[in-house]
Order: sequence, then structure tokens, then C-alpha cells
Amino acid sequence: MVIDKLSNAAQYYGLSGRIEKALKYLQNTDLKNLEIGKHEIDGKNIFVAVSEYDAKDIELGKWEAHKNYLDIQYVVSGKEKIGYASIDEMKMVGEYNKVKDVMFLEGEGDLLLVNEGTFAIFAPQDAHMPGIKVNAGQHVKKIVVKILA
Repeated sequence: MVIDKLSNAAQYYGLSGRIEKALKYLQNTDLKNLEIGKHEIDGKNIFVAVSEYDAKDIELGKWEAHKNYLDIQYVVSGKEKIGYASIDEMKMVGEYNKVKDVMFLEGEGDLLLVNEGTFAIFAPQDAHMPGIKVNAGQHVKKIVVKILA
């Protein structure tokens, strides 16, 4: 798991060519005006999901992880907390959904504050709980870049 400002993204280009391509996309795209929905960068290898929502109470949050994709979650506007834990410290709830590449989990983790202009990278071994409100809550515009691991 990595958390940092987009202005420091070049430090993480060496993690993989796909991560570099995804971070450069975030750096070179007008994200505030990017339409809600799915946008392809490199077919199924790298794509973007853009969403807007009101961050939720932690009681409504769900721990999740992915087997095939890693996430770069970037907050365009607003702020939220995202839970983080090692998947090894979690218990799987239900079945893994191959089509959506998601498994839901139970357990304990840490909450990280993700402000506007900040990204977090979650690898397949990283459980995460996105979209948790900070204090009175926030309206959030977020981009999740899905990268085939």
C-alpha cells in the first residue's frame, strides 16, 4: 500500500510500467471535468472508474480486496477515509466474485485520511474499505484506476 500526493507520483513509476502509465494518466488528464463512468486507458489492462458520492459512516463500510487488479484510488475533490489492512489479517465473507474481481472481508484495520489531490495504491494483498466520511462527511469525486496485476 502506498499513499501520497499526485505531485509526487514520479517516485512510483518504477513499481511497474502499468502503474507508471496510470499515474501519468492521472497527472495529464483534466480530472475535474472527467465524466462519471468507465474510461479505458489500455483495454482491460488499465481502465478508470469515475464516481461521485457522499462519503458514508464507517458502519456502512465494507472491507474488500481483489485478486487480479490493483487499485489506484485518487480523490479529485472532497476527502474521505479509506481503511487499510493486510488481507492475511482478514476473514473472507462469502465467495470471491470472479466477474467483478472482488472479495469481501471482515476484520480490523487502520483508517487513512485521503485528501483532495492524494492517491492510494492497493495491491491484491491489501484489504481496503473506501468511501468513509470524515467528521460531518464530504461529497467526493474519486477516480479508481484498475491495473491488471
